[in-house]
Amino acid sequence: MRIYNHSYKICFLTLCACSVIFGLHSQPLRTAPVVKPVIIRTIAHDPAAFTQGLILVDSLLYESTGLVGHSTLRRIDASNGKALSKIPVPNVFAEGITILNGELVQLTWQNQFAIRYEFPSLRSTGMFKYNGEGWGLTNNGTDFIMSNGSDTLFFRNGKFEIIRRLPVTYNGRPLKHLNELQYVNGSVYANVWYKNFIVEISLADGRVTKVIDCSELVNIERPASKENVLNGIAFCKRKNEWYLTGKNWKNMFIVRIP
Repeated sequence: MRIYNHSYKICFLTLCACSVIFGLHSQPLRTAPVVKPVIIRTIAHDPAAFTQGLILVDSLLYESTGLVGHSTLRRIDASNGKALSKIPVPNVFAEGITILNGELVQLTWQNQFAIRYEFPSLRSTGMFKYNGEGWGLTNNGTDFIMSNGSDTLFFRNGKFEIIRRLPVTYNGRPLKHLNELQYVNGSVYANVWYKNFIVEISLADGRVTKVIDCSELVNIERPASKENVLNGIAFCKRKNEWYLTGKNWKNMFIVRIP
């Protein structure tokens, strides 16, 4: 009886293991569809602007540019790309920006603080402190959503305290180097450093649900350096249009995304 029970147990466990293995393999991996943006028009972009963040409010673009000694916060006419004002941001490498609760917040790369500006006056009012690097920044209307170059999005409350971490996966694998961010209709759209595409990320599970292939934009722009990567995403809800550009690009593309 002991032999019989032992054999039965082994057979039972083997069957269970096989069921799990084959069950997993029988479920097809949900791959993210790839689409290409449709170019509507282009406007000029300052080729001296090392773009780190981009947002649109009404008919104005707000752009954060990086590099120590060259960092700025700019207000730009969205109809032609002309800079209406430039605020120097000395001694830091400025990064992503967003507007929430009457403030524009601008990250810094390695200085571990974000600069707070009254909006729309853009009068500096203080700072938020954080640990680690700052790359991209957006918000969902309630909380800040931040990237730091890893495969994780960080949700921060009004005091800039981390309240949630969301790992991001692309076709089942971690997607690193998440950069500039834009929240639209429950999803976050992210540039990926050194990649010619933008990903749409589900905030429910961190899965990439769409890939926007921007290689045509890169081919038109012909960046002068490999460092001049695609970076900068702003959304116009009224027209369902997107403003896309890159670091030191001479063009800003207004597109529609299928």
